[in-house]
Amino acid sequence: MWQALALDWRCCRAVALVGGGGKTSTMYALAHEAWAAGQTVVITTSTHIMPHPRICLTGDVTQQSLRALVERERIVTVGRFERPDKLSGVGVLEEIKTCAAVVLMEADGARQRPLKVPREGEPVLPPGVDAVIGVAGMDCVGMTLRDGCHRLELVCEMLEKEPWDLITTQDVVKILCSEWGTKKGVTEAMAYRCVLNKADTPARRTAAQEIAEALQVRGVHAAITQYSPPERGGQAFF
Repeated sequence: MWQALALDWRCCRAVALVGGGGKTSTMYALAHEAWAAGQTVVITTSTHIMPHPRICLTGDVTQQSLRALVERERIVTVGRFERPDKLSGVGVLEEIKTCAAVVLMEADGARQRPLKVPREGEPVLPPGVDAVIGVAGMDCVGMTLRDGCHRLELVCEMLEKEPWDLITTQDVVKILCSEWGTKKGVTEAMAYRCVLNKADTPARRTAAQEIAEALQVRGVHAAITQYSPPERGGQAFF
């Protein structure tokens, strides 16, 4: 996945995932590759995530304690249960980066929808992020905006469409490339890549290839992915 995204964890050590369907699966796929290559990894969030049941969890971000834990476990989730169902992020990213070779964070939420336009305050990209990965699920193509999009009013406004209109590949490209869409908050110092996920049927793969080519023309590199049922949500990676 790192190679497919043309990212190098030695220089893109803190990676934030934003957008729609497939952020968690992609985060754990990246984590597994780095971990399997001998790197130490921290999983965290600037919003909320479900913890992986087989990865050590800590809310102690004291650098000495976290560094020791990461060195022992090699992969650690950093967060606290500030609500009953999901973890919230804790600590300062730039300090967490001193404790592990790679830090991966979810920085956005989409309520299980494959495509979204962020509202004010989204995504949450803290100082220290080196790369941003924008994710979109290819099952959105051909759906109505109402069914396929999170933040429906903002999507309709950006695309100048109605809720019952169908999502096209051109719509996905526009959202992924827009500084008011998935690319929101990405600075010149950050690498920006896209993941076109759920390309698990011939029609979805064709749509993904069309989107990837359009993104490439606009200077955005994209990887086309599909995860098996056990891999979805990252459970199978650890």
